[in-house]
Amino acid sequence: MKMPGVRVEYTKIIGGMDVVSPAMSIPPGKAELAMNYEPGDLGGLRRIDGYERFDGRPSPSDATYYWCKAAFVGAVAVTDTITGVTSTETAEVIEVGTDWLAFTKASGTFTEDEGFSVGGITVGAFDGLPSEKGHPNGVDNAEALSLAADVYRADIAKPAGSGPVRGGGKLGGTLYVFRDNALATAGVLWKATTAGWVEVTLFHEISFDTGVGLIEEGDTITQDVSGATALVKRVVLESGAWGADAAGRLIITTITGAFNAVNDLLVGAVVQATAASLATQITIAPGGKYSTVNYNFYGSTATYRMYGCGGVDRGFEFDGSVYVPLDTGMDTDTPSLVTCFQGHLFFAFGGSWQHSGTGTPYSWAPAAGANEGGVGETITALIPVTGQVLAIIGERGSRQLTGTSVTDFTLATISADVGSVAYAAQNLGSDTLMLSDHGITRLSAAEAYGNFEQGSVSRSIQPLVDVLKPKVIGSSVYRSRNQYRVFGSDGSGLIATASSEKNGLNWVPVVYFTQLQYLINLNCVISCDDDTTYLCDDEGMVYQADKGTSFDGEDIEAYFRTAFNHMKAPTTLKSFLKASFEMTVEGYSVIRVHPEFSYGDTRYARHLLQEEESLGAGDRWNVGSWNQFYWTARLVHNPSINIRGSGTNLTIVVYSKSKIDQGHRVDGIIVHYIPRRLQR
Repeated sequence: MKMPGVRVEYTKIIGGMDVVSPAMSIPPGKAELAMNYEPGDLGGLRRIDGYERFDGRPSPSDATYYWCKAAFVGAVAVTDTITGVTSTETAEVIEVGTDWLAFTKASGTFTEDEGFSVGGITVGAFDGLPSEKGHPNGVDNAEALSLAADVYRADIAKPAGSGPVRGGGKLGGTLYVFRDNALATAGVLWKATTAGWVEVTLFHEISFDTGVGLIEEGDTITQDVSGATALVKRVVLESGAWGADAAGRLIITTITGAFNAVNDLLVGAVVQATAASLATQITIAPGGKYSTVNYNFYGSTATYRMYGCGGVDRGFEFDGSVYVPLDTGMDTDTPSLVTCFQGHLFFAFGGSWQHSGTGTPYSWAPAAGANEGGVGETITALIPVTGQVLAIIGERGSRQLTGTSVTDFTLATISADVGSVAYAAQNLGSDTLMLSDHGITRLSAAEAYGNFEQGSVSRSIQPLVDVLKPKVIGSSVYRSRNQYRVFGSDGSGLIATASSEKNGLNWVPVVYFTQLQYLINLNCVISCDDDTTYLCDDEGMVYQADKGTSFDGEDIEAYFRTAFNHMKAPTTLKSFLKASFEMTVEGYSVIRVHPEFSYGDTRYARHLLQEEESLGAGDRWNVGSWNQFYWTARLVHNPSINIRGSGTNLTIVVYSKSKIDQGHRVDGIIVHYIPRRLQR
C-alpha cells in the first residue's frame, strides 16, 4: 500500500493573543500566550526592547567598547583605568583575555602599539590599533556591549529627594520630572542634563493692579518708597489691559530689598503699576501625580510651552526656565488633568472642567471667555480627538465638546456607560484607545461628521484586561508602530497594535494584543510626542522604555505559544517531522523552541522531555532539552528543528531569556508532517 507523502504547511504569525475562543477555532497564526513579545502591524511577533535608567547622561545602550590584542607585562583587571603612555588617553577595562583586552569610556583615541599603564605603572602594550566593537564573533561582541552598558549604567542616578517620581513631561527635547524633597515637605522640578538631574530654580511672584503703563519681560522694576528692585522674568496678565486697568502677577528674580504690598512699581522713573501683594517664593506642594501637555498660545516659535498639573497645587506653565503657577480662581485650586483645545487651556477638577479665555492661558475670568462645566462623575481624561472635538471622559461615561469658544461650545454624550480608567486614554492615529469596564475600547469617528462610536476591541483577552484594570497607572503610544500600551503598578501591561484584516473584499480594522512584564514597580508613565516613553518607578528612578537589550541590566524573559494547528484535519493523527522558522534578526539573538502535541494530551509522548521549569501561571514547559539557535547577522533566517512526535495537532513554544539579545522577530512557521489515520 502506498504510504502518504510528506506535507508542508506554512503559517504566518499574525494576530496576537486569543485566550477566550475555543482552542480549535483559534486561527493557527495567533498565539495562546505571548509575554514580552509585541505584535507587528503587518504581522510577526517581535521580542520587545528593554528599558534602562535615565537622567540625561549617555544611555547605557549607546555605549561602545574597543578591543585589541595586547602583550602584558603586569596585572590588568576588570574596572582598572588604563592610561596610554604616548597618547595619555584613558579608558576603563571591561574584559581581559590572555592576549587581549576590551575597554570602554575611552577619553580619546589611543595610538597604535602604544604602551598602557595602571596607577602609573606600565602593564602592557597594544598589538596594533584598538578597534571599536572589535570582538571577532557575534556573541562576544554582544556580551562586551552589555558590559560597557553596565559601566555607563552605574553613573545614572535618581533625582535627589524622597518617594517616587510623580510625573513630568518633555519640552524642547529635554525631560523634566517632579519628585518630593528629602523631607517630603515640597515638590521639586528636575531637569535631565548631560551632567545628570539638575534642580530647576523657582522664582518669586508678586501681584499687581492698576496697570496704567506697561511692564515687559526683561524689565527691571523698582518699588516706590521701599526701593526694592527685581528682574521681570514673566508678565502674567490675568485681567484688564495695559495702559488702563491691567492686573495680574509678575514672576521676578534677582531681588534686592523687600517689596511691600501697596506701593507703585516703576520701570525707569515711570510708574507702570501698583503692587498688590508681597513678593513670595514660588513653591510646589508635595505629592500628587502630574500630567502635562505642550502648546503654543502665541505667534512666536519661542512660546511653545508646557502646561501641567498634579492634583495637589495650582496648575502651571513652564518654558524650560520660568515656572509660572496659574490661578484659576477655584477655592481649591488643585486641578488633576490638563489639555489644550481650540486656543484654550483646560483643567479638570474632580467632576468639573474649566477652560481659560481664548488665547489667554493666564486669564480665567468669564469676561475673557473662560467657562466651567460639570459631568456628574470624576473626569479621568481630557483628550482632543479627530474632527476638532474634545473628549471629556469620566469613570463611567464619555462626552464630546465641539465648537471654538464659549459662544458656541456644545457638550454632547458619546456614551453614558463607557468611560475610562484614569491615565489610560491615548490617541492612536484617528482613534482613541482607553480602558473601560468593557475592556480596551476604541473611540472612532462615525460616518456622520462630529459623531463618534465606541466598541470593545479586547474580547479575545478580556480575562487579562480584568486582571490589569485595578492596577493601571499609565499608558503610552508609539505612533510609528501603531501601538498603544497600558501599564500596571506591578510592571505588568498589555501591548495593543492597530492593524487591519481582510474580511471578504474589504479590509477591517483590528487590534492585536500581547502581554508585557517589567521587573520594576511603576508609579507613573510619561508618554512624549516624539514617541519616547519614560517609566517612573516607586523608588524614584526614571527609565527610558524600549531602549537597550535588557531590563536595566537584567535578562528579558520572553515567550509565546502558537495556537494548536490541526493542519485543516482536526481528527487525523499526524507524524510531525520538522519545523522551520521564518525569522528576522537584529544582531545577536538566541531562542529556544519546543513542540507539544494534541493539546498536551498525556497519552502522547512529550518531545525530548527532561527537567521542567515554570515560566508562567498555568503552564510548565521543558527548558533544559529545548532546541536552541544562535544568530549573528541582520538577515532573514530559516532555522529548523527536527520533530519526533505524533498527535492530531501541534503547538510550538518559543522562549528567550537574555540581556544581550539584540532583537528578533518570528514571522512564520513551516511544518513538515505525514498524515496517518483518523483518530479512533
